[in-house]
Amino acid sequence: MGTQRNQYPPWSPRFWNGLRLTHLWRLLNEHRWRISPIKYPMTVLVNGCGVFNSLLASIQRLCLERALLETELFAPPVFIVGHWRSGTTLLHELMSLDNQVTSPGNFEAFVPHHALVSRIFLKPFVNILLPRKRPMDDMGLAANSPQEDDFALISMGAATPYRDIAFPNDRMHQSLSYDFDQLSSAEQQGIRDSLNYLYRLLTKLYGKRLILKSPPHTSRIAHLAEWFPGAKFIHISRNPMQLVPSTLKLWSALDETQGFQWPRYSSEELAQFVHRSQSQLYGGYFRQRQRLPADSLAEIKFEDLLQDPEKTLERTYQQLSLPGWDLVRDSIPGYFAQRSHLRPKSEPDQRWLSAIRQHWTDYAVEFGYDLI
Repeated sequence: MGTQRNQYPPWSPRFWNGLRLTHLWRLLNEHRWRISPIKYPMTVLVNGCGVFNSLLASIQRLCLERALLETELFAPPVFIVGHWRSGTTLLHELMSLDNQVTSPGNFEAFVPHHALVSRIFLKPFVNILLPRKRPMDDMGLAANSPQEDDFALISMGAATPYRDIAFPNDRMHQSLSYDFDQLSSAEQQGIRDSLNYLYRLLTKLYGKRLILKSPPHTSRIAHLAEWFPGAKFIHISRNPMQLVPSTLKLWSALDETQGFQWPRYSSEELAQFVHRSQSQLYGGYFRQRQRLPADSLAEIKFEDLLQDPEKTLERTYQQLSLPGWDLVRDSIPGYFAQRSHLRPKSEPDQRWLSAIRQHWTDYAVEFGYDLI
């Protein structure tokens, strides 16, 4: 793609480092081990981690499974949803300024099946291995950084679309799974069981209300509301003219650093993937949001959040009757003072303008953007 990005060292953890061996081999077998030679060292390392993960997961299951099953959520969770690069991470970090809530950090998200038994000795080591910034932007990265819970679904072998990152060339020519309603009942149940396990684990660790964010949740909102009664949802949107080029940069960076294949697709193929996944994701969202109670869903804009974070968040907290606004409000100035270098940099490449207007019209109309 020719886009500038931060370095992701070869020793830093990959998405697959938390997989148990059986789940790892299932993933590799699905793609007939079509691994690029340049990715062989990563494959060897990930397999070694798989043995380690399998052992620790067995220990956690034997020692703590009953305690987790008996754990009840502290309060209904709050879900942040929206397309990739729409500001979900910024919103997640701002809401996490309230010390009365918690989120899965990178460590819990990537090794949920043994986080309870390994966090004391393994978490500091993981923190050392992680780069200081994400590969696609200047957001910080650490073991405690709030992370998407869909990464935990990878580690637990559930049917998250993030599994497709493992083989990016294959992904360009296969059917996509970004509309939750199109999954089989077994796949849907696997996601439900895995999220239930993760949320109980986080509650066992921290005993606080959960603030969760994951773009694939965007097409699961009605199901999440059924699984976790009383849950609240915040959708964040962004102008597609900035959103699309930023998403292209995201997938390019992830495919190069995380995939078992070196990307060989063209820029046009990647753009088509972004348009297809958006269509599926929001086909699910626009259907399902009609099934939510009016007081359980708030929709905000990334542009409003940047321009006036206090006003935008206060309105959201009031609309959803969420506690903790005073704690968040008092911490917002300090948060942005430490991150004054963060500025959205993505501008549309002229060659994508007509495609954005073609594929993103429904999104733009629904959330009030002019595609000019």
